[in-house]
Amino acid sequence: MKRETALLVNTVLALALLGALMVYSAGTVRMYGEDTPNGVDRTLFLRMHLIHVGVGLAAMAVAARFDYHRFRDRWILWGLGGACLGLLVLVLLFGVERKGAVRWLQLGGFSFQPSELAKLALVVWLAVKLSENQERIKSFWKGFVPPMVLLGLFAGLVLAEHDLGTPVVMGAVTVLMCVMAGTRWPHVASTVVSGISLVYVLCLTSENRWIRVKAFLDPVKYQDSAAGFHLVQSLSAFGRGGIWGKGLGASEQKLYYLPEAHNDFIFAVWGEEMGLIGTLAVVALFVVLLVVALRIALCAPDLFGSLLAAGIASLICIQAAFNMAVTTGLLPTKGLPLPFISAGGTALIVNLALTGILTNIGLQAVERERGVLAAAAK
Repeated sequence: MKRETALLVNTVLALALLGALMVYSAGTVRMYGEDTPNGVDRTLFLRMHLIHVGVGLAAMAVAARFDYHRFRDRWILWGLGGACLGLLVLVLLFGVERKGAVRWLQLGGFSFQPSELAKLALVVWLAVKLSENQERIKSFWKGFVPPMVLLGLFAGLVLAEHDLGTPVVMGAVTVLMCVMAGTRWPHVASTVVSGISLVYVLCLTSENRWIRVKAFLDPVKYQDSAAGFHLVQSLSAFGRGGIWGKGLGASEQKLYYLPEAHNDFIFAVWGEEMGLIGTLAVVALFVVLLVVALRIALCAPDLFGSLLAAGIASLICIQAAFNMAVTTGLLPTKGLPLPFISAGGTALIVNLALTGILTNIGLQAVERERGVLAAAAK
């Protein structure tokens, strides 16, 4: 287990290093646009990203030394949940609107997304409640409804911010954690069907969401729309990259053809510069992260640790899969960053903190193994 924990940390550091490289490649070019004032630091995106990486690594180091069992303390659990819900409410009252969504709180020159913190809080709450409720986990009202209420509370507030992608990720993670905890399959199946139906209705009742669905089905026809244009340019980037890529820094799509090249569509820039081989390498890193995290979940000292580790692994990897699917045209366009790689402070810091929690679970699994071996030796 010691090797697995070290491999987890090294994998995440490799992804973070790759992210800094790509933010520099894609972000610096955007600072040379005609709308950029003279005298502005052209490496602004990189500098801000490196600051976020530094804060995230500090959070990761602290979380790795913080006993994950303390999340079960009532004052920490309720404090975390209450703070996140309060911040989500503040977003609805005083949030800053960007690109049709109100997801950010602005404090001076600093902005952050409470929805990213809400993902962490939801996973912790689910791990606590599902592990404490094992005797009634098969019951619909006492075992299945409580985690669905938690999901509805967190995801509902995020959905009110006009953000559909994050609630979908939250729902997928919740369902997976319920399955791992032993929830009955009929309950899970009914929830999946209900969730898909709800997403369909939400898309039908929103012109912006529905045009994204139509652009996903026929991007060329709807390339005059923002969603269609994003997807066409993203697919063009992958096509230009071919098998081996055009070379690091040689992307043409990042030259104001591909919007959000340093953020949500950074994977497309990577695909153009490093080709199919490079994209498969990134996928391989996330697969390694998932396998190692699930290994830690299986070897965790208790059920709470197992569910928490599995929830963190699901949260990170589902977001990664979602982002890659969007950029390659396998899902409708939606703004979710690629974990550890995309520019964006809150998501990066929270994901690194989640890695720290996962590392702590792995380290405690190592200590338990040592205790078992010492007892056997006696």
